[in-house]
Parts: sequence; structure tokens; C-alpha cells
Amino acid sequence: MDNHQLELARQLHKEGYLFYCTCSTLVELLKSVDLSSLKRFPPGKPELFSEFLDKVVRFKK
Repeated sequence: MDNHQLELARQLHKEGYLFYCTCSTLVELLKSVDLSSLKRFPPGKPELFSEFLDKVVRFKK
């Protein structure tokens, strides 16, 4: 089974939302990191999930 947390971290790093490293690259990352280069993650939309859930359990028609 794949490590989905690792896959997510790599993808978010690739998209510029966070810095990803391993234990062996942590010190080098901390020495060279530029936090101002990170993108701000867009706010969530919890209403989309609640609407989906309402449809699935048929609270709303």
C-alpha cells in the first residue's frame, strides 16, 4: 500500500504550498529555506462536503 501522506506532502511541495524534506535533507533545507516563496493555501469550502453528504444520506432531495 502506498504512503498517501508522503504522496500528499510531495504534491503540495511541488505546487509551492509547503517545503518537503526527509530526515537526511532537513538540515540543508533549514539552512536554505525562503518561507516567503510559499503560496498561501486557499481556504476550505466545508459547505461542499455537507451538501454532498446531505445528498448521499438523502437529508435533502
